Amino acid sequence: MSLTSRSTEMGKPSVTLVTEAYNLAEGQSEASFLRALQTVLQIGQRHPSVEVIVLDPTREHVAAPILAERFPQLKALHVPGMTYDGQKNAAARVAQGEFLVFLDGDCVPQSDDWLNVILAPFAQPHVHAVGGLTIYEGDDVTSKAMTVMDFGFLFEPDAQGHLGCYASNNVAFRRSAYLSVMAPDDGVMRSYCYKHAQLLARAGTPVHAHHDAKVFHELPDVRKERLRRGYDHAAALWEDPVLDGASQIAQDEAFIEAVMAEQAAMAFSRLKTAPAFLGIGPDQKEAVRQEMVRLLELDRQGLVEALAQGEADGSNARTRAAHAAEASRLRAARRSMGRRLLERFRLTPAR
Repeated sequence: MSLTSRSTEMGKPSVTLVTEAYNLAEGQSEASFLRALQTVLQIGQRHPSVEVIVLDPTREHVAAPILAERFPQLKALHVPGMTYDGQKNAAARVAQGEFLVFLDGDCVPQSDDWLNVILAPFAQPHVHAVGGLTIYEGDDVTSKAMTVMDFGFLFEPDAQGHLGCYASNNVAFRRSAYLSVMAPDDGVMRSYCYKHAQLLARAGTPVHAHHDAKVFHELPDVRKERLRRGYDHAAALWEDPVLDGASQIAQDEAFIEAVMAEQAAMAFSRLKTAPAFLGIGPDQKEAVRQEMVRLLELDRQGLVEALAQGEADGSNARTRAAHAAEASRLRAARRSMGRRLLERFRLTPAR
């Protein structure tokens, strides 16, 4: 029996499916949003045990008239001014389902059975979070290059099948696990999917990769998206100073070149091993590679702008200091553990 078809006590839904109008306010086409609403409506109609929440973080209530006119069966949860992750946290708090599934308003499942597919791994009690696979729509080189650059990390789970970062537009959680480790929400980054995945892993509830749960993502404004991706390289270090690179973050050409060299190497490596379903044949691979070079230059501009901001407001210096403090704490902890082991076994340290 699938999780979407099983009954729940007191008539509560077993699954809460959440979509949002955040991207509509950021420039997503209304046609794409309507398509997403039609998708979640159909899912809800196929699975009576599924609760659907449409999040609207805009102060202008942009989703309300669309829902009233086209989808009166769906109701918006108005969360004005909330960040991307903040609105998802709000949905988690009010959701009634045992399982919480996020499908962004600019994404559409590849198959009608997507919901059952992404929920299937939860049949195993030790699974608390499942990340699906996101692909940009389109057969052009830009769509393919950006899929590899932006979602290539989804192709590479670790040996246990866990993801170091999930795509927040196509992911599912046991609601209890999400409420125990909620997504960070201070607004510095648009999305904290990487940091949240790291926090979940540290809490013993890692995100399991499930490539069969695919969605198509509308291609965003390319320049705007690339500049934001570049900004996020710096913002990720500001937000989690224990990460590699935090000790060196500065408005410095050497640091910028090191970051971009790493990003280029990662992108080109993922291109070489890109899954066949992306359709990047030998005759197109070089064109995609050249497009990556162009896009990486935009990423670089975003990084440069972020580092200038971090230098001005002290974020870079605070991050370096926090990294140094954490490194010092770990060294002290290791020395303390070493002394305890020596005392326990009554050994004399080497001189």
